[in-house]
Amino acid sequence: MSGYISLWVTFGLQSWFLLAAGAFECLQKETLIRQTPRRVTPPTDCLMECTSMTYFRKVQLQDKHTIRLGYSTEGDLGEYCWSTDLKCTVGDSFLHAYVVLPVDTSAVGHEQLEVRSTTPTVTALQAHQSPTTLAESCGLRYDVTRHFGTPNSGTSFCMQVSTEGDPLGDRVLRCAPFLVTFWQRNLDQSNHHGAG
Repeated sequence: MSGYISLWVTFGLQSWFLLAAGAFECLQKETLIRQTPRRVTPPTDCLMECTSMTYFRKVQLQDKHTIRLGYSTEGDLGEYCWSTDLKCTVGDSFLHAYVVLPVDTSAVGHEQLEVRSTTPTVTALQAHQSPTTLAESCGLRYDVTRHFGTPNSGTSFCMQVSTEGDPLGDRVLRCAPFLVTFWQRNLDQSNHHGAG
């Protein structure tokens, strides 16, 4: 799972919020052209719709965070994976990461799903209930920040979704899950490094 392609949405230049404890700051310029892994899931309608709905919500809320949406790669059977090597821009500080499950939230609730990380460790994931800039209609959100924001994160993060009678979860998902990361722009840092 070398290479991580992100479809990113950048709409703000600075945030009025404080950095989360333990957030890392990007010190290298992002390479815009990267080699694509062979088993990457192509952008889905769900990802594209979520991008546009989130942009609209971001404008309404006047949110200044940088938001990046990235699609998954295939892992083992029923696994969805992302590189923990998050691509960033000089001066951005990582704040949060969420996996979004594109399900019909009126038909399927988080309590009906068994969502767990499989790499680096097997852990049950809990649905994130607090509001975010991410459009509610994108799907159910699972906070996976701790799997990306620490030095012991490993090289990849994988997860599985299942329900009773559907061990692969593919009957409840409209599309493959995707990763959404939130970043705060530090103007002083980006100017110091000459990024633009």
